Amino acid sequence: MKTLIVEDDDHKRETIKQYVLSLGVAFGDVVTAKDMADFMRKFDAEVSICVIDLRLPAYDGGDPDRNGIGVLQAIESKGSGHLKLLAISSFPDEFSDIRPQFESRGCLLVDYEQREVWQSVLKQMVIEVQSVETLDFVILCALRTERAPYTGMAELAGTPKFKDNLSRFDISIAGRRGTIIELPHMGLVDAAVVAGKVIEKFKPKVVAMSGVCAGFPDRAKLGQLLVSDMAYEYQSGKWSEDGFSQEPYQVPVPEKMRVLTLEILEDTGLLARLESGWMHDRPSQMTAPKPAAFTSGSAVIASEKYIGQVATYHRRVSGLDMEVYALHRAAHLASCKPDFICAKVVVDLAGSEKDDDLQPYGCMISARFVVELLARYFAGAH
Repeated sequence: MKTLIVEDDDHKRETIKQYVLSLGVAFGDVVTAKDMADFMRKFDAEVSICVIDLRLPAYDGGDPDRNGIGVLQAIESKGSGHLKLLAISSFPDEFSDIRPQFESRGCLLVDYEQREVWQSVLKQMVIEVQSVETLDFVILCALRTERAPYTGMAELAGTPKFKDNLSRFDISIAGRRGTIIELPHMGLVDAAVVAGKVIEKFKPKVVAMSGVCAGFPDRAKLGQLLVSDMAYEYQSGKWSEDGFSQEPYQVPVPEKMRVLTLEILEDTGLLARLESGWMHDRPSQMTAPKPAAFTSGSAVIASEKYIGQVATYHRRVSGLDMEVYALHRAAHLASCKPDFICAKVVVDLAGSEKDDDLQPYGCMISARFVVELLARYFAGAH
């Protein structure tokens, strides 16, 4: 939780800052800006409270102008609807002209001279923000068997928890707090609903998924780890007398995550590292992990004829499952804009070849990959 104070007057800025600190907010979580340019540099997704002055210079040394509305518009354009906003000004005579613009965006207007009022409002905002649980990452699993590998990793210091109708296993990776959520059921609908719920609730920086999937023959091998770089739903489109016409909406992973994934996958020692200590069934032929396009639907496909039709929709599609697209779409639409990634191991070649004995292997390899990726992600954030 960060509080960003945007105020050009040194005395006012310091007064507001000291009051926020007196409420128990950590010194490093109180950030200040003295003009619009400074605000644009310092505003990020970690800001939970923003205190705004009505009159701000556009740049250091500029003349103060009504740039407070510009701050609100910038926040609005970044999709940061979860912020708590408070405008404190020494020019209350201007409130009547601008009140609709501010209050329609959820920003309260308070006279700086009414110190007890703005302090009371700020205190309530801090209390509300501190009562909200935030996490650095969330990992979704469709099956209990897909979640199981994490519970056996002692280094994650995991703790089971059932709260807010969510089956959680809280863990720590690279000093960052997160949780693994088991979906109530497999499928696009449950994945979309739960992903949307936990993203808005916990405001994570990253959302991930691990587990097993089917693969398209000639594009994936049994036991191969596929990491999503794009996902779409093969069921979206229109049925007519002429048959089904597909209209897929593709959701790629964020560029930051795509680049990090490629960097990890290019490590020739990755697969040996992920398999280290594994003493059970493994693929008869080892295949290098790769980035892949996934397609998702609500039904299990056990027909080679139908899987052939689905394969024609996208020349790069390699993975088939029931949840990846839902996670991509939910994260893409979320107001807090988390990074997202999915990693699944192929245990079924979509009706033509299947190996149930590979499921524990697939669950473990994909889980270990997600843990390594998150550790690398947060290491690069420092």
